[in-house]
Amino acid sequence: MLVTLLTACATPPASPTPSAAGGGVEGLVSALAAASASVRQADRFDAAPLPGQGVLLCVGREEVRVYVFTTEQARLAAAASIDPIDPSHIGTSIVEWTGNPRFWQRDRILVLYLGTDAPTEALLTSVMGPPFARGVGGGLGGPRVSAC
Repeated sequence: MLVTLLTACATPPASPTPSAAGGGVEGLVSALAAASASVRQADRFDAAPLPGQGVLLCVGREEVRVYVFTTEQARLAAAASIDPIDPSHIGTSIVEWTGNPRFWQRDRILVLYLGTDAPTEALLTSVMGPPFARGVGGGLGGPRVSAC
């Protein structure tokens, strides 16, 4: 009976907020900056065909797309719709990427990198772990205009 009383009276640990837990875009920016990367938020983009909000980051001169979700469960559902071997297949949509897509995930975000810069890919992998989906872009060739 005493144990039950002490457990009931114990103060529960505080739930971390997304920023305190290092989550979301802010957490990613902090982690990249802690790894000595130059990073800034550039713009927003239409996240379709994925749900969520699209935020474009410039990591050095490379574009990194971040898909932000309201919950981790929403991110998990979106990630499940991405073919891990051919990320041009997202649910019932087919996307013609302008590069070779690599997707990472954590907390409430999916991260997409389409570039060819090996140090940027290594940086993202060091911060987020290995990509859960990677493939070869089959679509739009030619030079890309970068916001970075």
